[in-house]
Amino acid sequence: MKFRMSKIAAAIAAATMASSAGAVVVVGGDNGWEVSFDGNINLFYNYYDFETTTTTAGGVSTTVPDNGANGTSSHLQEGLLPAFFSTNIKSPTVNGLTGTARISFAPDSSSAKNTFNDKGGSAIDMREVVANVAGSFGTVSFGRTLGLFGRQAILHDQTLFGVGDPLGVDNGGTTLGRIGIGYVYPEFRTRFSYATPSINGFKAEVGLFDPQEPTGGTGFETSTPKFEGEVSYATSFTNGSLLLWGGGTWQETDDTVTSDSFTAWGVDVGGEVGYMGFALTGYYYTGEGIGIGLKNAGNGRSAGGILSMGVNCGAIANTCETADNDGFYVQGAYNFGQGTKVAMSYGESSQDGQTDSTGLVDVFNDVTNEMWTVGVYHDLTSWLKLVAEYNNIDKEVNSPIAGDQSSTEIEADAFSVGAFMTW
Repeated sequence: MKFRMSKIAAAIAAATMASSAGAVVVVGGDNGWEVSFDGNINLFYNYYDFETTTTTAGGVSTTVPDNGANGTSSHLQEGLLPAFFSTNIKSPTVNGLTGTARISFAPDSSSAKNTFNDKGGSAIDMREVVANVAGSFGTVSFGRTLGLFGRQAILHDQTLFGVGDPLGVDNGGTTLGRIGIGYVYPEFRTRFSYATPSINGFKAEVGLFDPQEPTGGTGFETSTPKFEGEVSYATSFTNGSLLLWGGGTWQETDDTVTSDSFTAWGVDVGGEVGYMGFALTGYYYTGEGIGIGLKNAGNGRSAGGILSMGVNCGAIANTCETADNDGFYVQGAYNFGQGTKVAMSYGESSQDGQTDSTGLVDVFNDVTNEMWTVGVYHDLTSWLKLVAEYNNIDKEVNSPIAGDQSSTEIEADAFSVGAFMTW
């Protein structure tokens, strides 16, 4: 078999969240098979300033002493994106069918400060193992890749190539970007899905996903899959473009301990319009039991205690309660040309607090997360991106019990400069 090698300019697959400015090396054979590789490495210098204030039921406020999640810090850390290395495979077209596959793993380029053996503190995260079969009917996909609910929100977020919320001053691994402060993380999830071909700009995709079970406690059963879907419309006009999307997620879970069940669901809508270098993005989601940030299936069981988000089974006897969650972000950007873009955004995620029938026991806290972001993103070359970003974060957790002033507030500033190498 004779092989050829060539460099091609290509947009990296959206679900990998790698840079569209990169290039890939393609290895092709005379029999029509092709293999290509892409990826990135990024690192940021960050100056973090976190202040946490707790207020007791009596109204006494205390500033938490500096610790691993609090205080000021200079920290070298990767951003929302980890490093990626991905292998792509494309089949020859046979009987109108073309197969593609992607295997993508994400090794961390940074560690927590208290990990003295730096390379031991890094981790490898297997993000994508997915195959696709495409034809005139559309595309059938099976394996693990980015989920559908919230997918467009994270892919259009400016902090995708930045830092966003660092979560704490000394953490290792990736930062959070705007996860939990504008959208719920779609995660890389195992699924079967079907996507229609584009019909006059309209597309739809539906998926059957491996269901999630709450992390707290045992006794949860998921006898039906999780379902997610997304519809979108894309068009272009003179000097501009428009993208609109909407989606949803649904899952039913049984709890054998309380003999109750709960439904976690969510819907979202969003859009982006671009004109003459300007781009405006807006996104909104709402649902129950989907959490605020990373726990898209809820948090689980409580013996009368407090859970901050998602699902609480047992706080009220023989019942499972789901929290009301919603959030949004708005973002404006201007591309000056010559590879330089500036962007500014604001977003928040919130949860409605809930008590039991007596009004004296917390079932869920009131939670509000907010963040302002300003960033400059410059492509120095087709493979090197420089980033400067500032994030202002405010998170509040309050008891919903009438007259109870207990709360926790986290205020943070994050100044970051860094670089991406993409290929």
